[in-house]
Amino acid sequence: MTTRLYLHATPITLQPAHGEAIALALSLDRLLADGLARFPPGEAAIERAIATTEDALMPHVAALRAHPLEVLWVADDGLAALPTLLGDEARTRWHIDALERAFNLLADVAAGLPAHRAGLPAQPRFIAALVVVRELMHHVGWQQLQLPQPD
Repeated sequence: MTTRLYLHATPITLQPAHGEAIALALSLDRLLADGLARFPPGEAAIERAIATTEDALMPHVAALRAHPLEVLWVADDGLAALPTLLGDEARTRWHIDALERAFNLLADVAAGLPAHRAGLPAQPRFIAALVVVRELMHHVGWQQLQLPQPD
């Protein structure tokens, strides 16, 4: 079973395989406006984005956990840069550990590591999407992330 994630929707929406869609009180534009539009983002901007995402997500965690948590399927290109960042452009399915590696690279860059050394793309929308997906997987419990097939 999959739950589809629409990152580019306003608000960000999750559609479980069965049941009603869940709209989060959150959008990528809001995260960008709240500090992630600057690249590279600083630690305070990342922390603020995490807190904003958690605030929007927490009222829905129980409802999301009520559905099978096999795969979180990203329904748009919000994380298109992830395979390149992780060094495997042919891959479309990722374990949460890989997503955590990507998020740790973001944290390293926010702490001062040059973004080019980490391979982090200079794409603020990607950064915002990475924060949202990492928090979803971390708090809800998805272990697998499915990206769209590349064109």
